[in-house]
Amino acid sequence: MMKNYVKDRYELAAQTLSKKLERRNFEVIICQDLEAAKKSALRMIASDKTVGFGGSITVEKSGLIEALYQRGQQMIDREKTETPEERHRVMKQALTADYFLTSINGISEDGQLVNVDSVGNRVAALTYGPDKVLAFVSMRKVYGDVETTLEMVRKNTAPLNAHRLGLEKTPCIKKGNCGDCLQPECICNTIVITRRSMVKNRLAIFLLLEDVGL
Repeated sequence: MMKNYVKDRYELAAQTLSKKLERRNFEVIICQDLEAAKKSALRMIASDKTVGFGGSITVEKSGLIEALYQRGQQMIDREKTETPEERHRVMKQALTADYFLTSINGISEDGQLVNVDSVGNRVAALTYGPDKVLAFVSMRKVYGDVETTLEMVRKNTAPLNAHRLGLEKTPCIKKGNCGDCLQPECICNTIVITRRSMVKNRLAIFLLLEDVGL
């Protein structure tokens, strides 16, 4: 369980960070926990619109996807596919969804979003396509300047995800650290830094005051 003083610190830091994010045209919703984020996202998503999503432990743990299914939302879900070809087609279709659910690998203290991706579908949706992107991210993923944030994502988040996905041929698993590899299983094929949203409030950042995600 998170100590109260840690949550107090996260809350103060979130208030400061939110102003920097808003100056970059991001919408910011500060949430006490995943349950609060889920409820806020459900209010934001129109029930008659399509929803796509990328791989995200944080989004999965929130229960948001299940709640959307329960209310009859039209979902673009790659996990419901049966063949690689169908999965690829559905992942491309998700880029045209009205809403896209994802997470953020890291945020710099000045409000820039840092993400690494394997296939690229998640960062593609983040940068262009869906009219609205809802991104869940814990305050513990706010690291420092952009260079420090990228280093933390490459050296910490990427190896953890490689272990989660069982990418056994990568240095992430063989050595426990990023080796800047060019292996077929490389999880860091695409690195994206989003310093500003061209369309105001297109990207909604749900800042979570609890330790969740990788």
